[in-house]
Order: sequence, then structure tokens, then C-alpha cells
Amino acid sequence: MISRAFTTNNLAKYFPLFIVLLIGAFLRFVKIGQFFIFDYDQQVPAEAAYDFFVNHKLTLIGQELSFEGFFLGPIHNWIQFIPYGVCRLLPDCVPYFFGIIGLTTAIIFYALIKKIIDAKTALIASAIYLISIASIANEWNVNSNYFLFLSSIGLLFCLYRFFSGKNIYLVLGAGIGGLSTVNFNPVYLFSVLAFFIASLTQKKRNYLIYSLAAGAFLINYLPLFIFNFRHNNLLAISIKNFLNQSVANSDYLEKITYLIKDVLIPYYSNFLFQNTNLFFILLTLFLIILGIREAMNSHNKILQFLPIWILITFTGFIFYRGHIPDYYFLQTILPFIILTTIAIRKNIFILILVSSLFFYLNISRVIFAQSSSSYQFKS
Repeated sequence: MISRAFTTNNLAKYFPLFIVLLIGAFLRFVKIGQFFIFDYDQQVPAEAAYDFFVNHKLTLIGQELSFEGFFLGPIHNWIQFIPYGVCRLLPDCVPYFFGIIGLTTAIIFYALIKKIIDAKTALIASAIYLISIASIANEWNVNSNYFLFLSSIGLLFCLYRFFSGKNIYLVLGAGIGGLSTVNFNPVYLFSVLAFFIASLTQKKRNYLIYSLAAGAFLINYLPLFIFNFRHNNLLAISIKNFLNQSVANSDYLEKITYLIKDVLIPYYSNFLFQNTNLFFILLTLFLIILGIREAMNSHNKILQFLPIWILITFTGFIFYRGHIPDYYFLQTILPFIILTTIAIRKNIFILILVSSLFFYLNISRVIFAQSSSSYQFKS
């Protein structure tokens, strides 16, 4: 008997997703050799793979961060043992490996949004993720920040299940958040904070579950704790130095203006349209406002959480001590994509306008772009 999943009607239902996946695959792989770079961020996993396969040594830390003495955990390096093992320590397989992960992530993203909202929203949202050149560039660049989107999918799924009465998913979400904060980017802590704050909106709270969740988050620091113990409290001293440094900007109103005007909105505009001129900035701002209005007027707790996710992350950076590059807001791309989707899905004029600009600007960027700093060029 043929499974119901493979009936003609069911296959036809997923045909639009299949087409979008094909476009996403084409954009990822057509010039992958020209755009895969190999600098410091890519060198560290390569050296870790060499130590593992040749010296049979497994490192407990990842790359050092921009603040001296801070290190990521090892998971990002360990993941790349797979493509380096397949290609006998050459980097050639790495971008293809990440491209496959990207396509798989899009399918998972589609399935989650379809379950939480509906199929139409899921298709548009997954298309934005698949076709945005900014999203694809995160795969070509092959750095630890890339996994923050997949981590965000995990957090959203766990929160959805927690709101459905499955308390154990609070523990799983905390584990995902801890893994991401330790191994991919420490500022992901703001998204984890948003996750926990959202969970507190439930009237009934099981404090045993919250204790287990705290443990699931903190256990991810064990490799760094062991490294710190073996290296004369190097990490503890670095954290102390970081906390004692002066605040870069004590004028919080000025910092809020800077983050909105020069970081957040341009980052979102570039993610959608590869452009930050005034028209696209205003269009992006309009979509955000419209999406927030739609989310807050809905009865879906997950949709109502999305603006709060961005707001808590944004608030965290107001008090953050240090430089704030735009990619720090990669952790909010998932809620931004969903808010953008619900902003355009109900109005055919907005849908046609935004879709036309989005497809043209992103696809043409890949087709006509050139690079002179790629791994292929260097080799």
C-alpha cells in the first residue's frame, strides 16, 4: 500500500515548497566556489579537524572571540569534523555541507510554521529564508553565528510545545539556548532570556522544571569550566576584565537611536532587499510595524511573543558593553521573517510589491556578484 504521504494530492500540496527549495539550492551552489571564504573563522575548525584526525586530540574550546581571553565552546568545530573527514582535511566539502544544512533548516522551518500558523505563512517564510542572499552568505562564510537561526527554530518549537502544556520542553529549550550561547555566540543569551520571560506568562509554574531548565542551560559551560580550571582561571579573569570595562555609551537615548537607525533597521532591510537606501529602510520599517500589529492583534501566543523576542534582544544591547556589529541581531531574524510574512500575506498589493523586489534584488545579486577573496581564489 502506498503511504498517504506520497499520494498525488499530497505531492501537489508540497509542489510550491519543492520549487522554492530548488531555487534556494541553485542560489546556494551555483557560485559556491567563488563565495566560500577561508579566513580566521574558518581556519580554527580546520585546525581542530587536523588535531582530531591526525593527532587524535579533541579540543574542549572553539575559537577565541574579539574580546581577548573569551572562547566559544567546541561544538561548531566538532560539527565540521564531518565535511573535513569526507574531504580528507581539505575545506572543499565544508560549504556544500553547510548548504545542505541550510536546505534542511528551511524544511524544518516550514514544518514548524505550518504547525504553529498555516501552510501559506510557512511557504512565504521559508522562501524568504531560502532566497535571501544575506541568509545564504551565512552559509558561505561558515562561522558559528550561522547556527543561531537553527537554534532559534529549536527555541520557538520548545516554547510552542511548552505553551501546549508539555513542561519538559522548557528544559529542552534551555539546553538548546545554553548550547547556542556557549558554542555559537554569547550574545544569544538575550534570546534565551526572552524564551524564559515568555514561559513565565503561563499561570501554572513547576519550579522543579525551572530548576532542571537552569541545569540544562548551565551544563553547556562544562567544557569551558574544565578548560578554565586547567589554564589558571584564564576565562574567569577575562570575564572579570570584560565586566569592569567602561560602558561605551552612557547616553542611553543616543544609543537607542543609534541601534535603530544605524544597526537594526538597516540590517533587516539588507536581509530582505540587499539595499539600505531610504525607500527600502522605510519599506522595511513599515513591514515591521504592520507585522507587529498583526501579531499583537492575534490570539496566537507564539505570534504575540515574536515582537517581545526582538524587543528583549534590542533592550539587552542597549546595556551591552562593547561594539555591536549588525550580525549580533542574526538571533532575531526568525521572528523578523515571521513578522514580515504575516505583514504581507493578507494584502495582495503588498505581497506582489515586496515579493517582486525581494526576488529580483536577491537573485540578481547572486547572478551578477563577483568575489576576489574566496577560498577558490586563494587556492
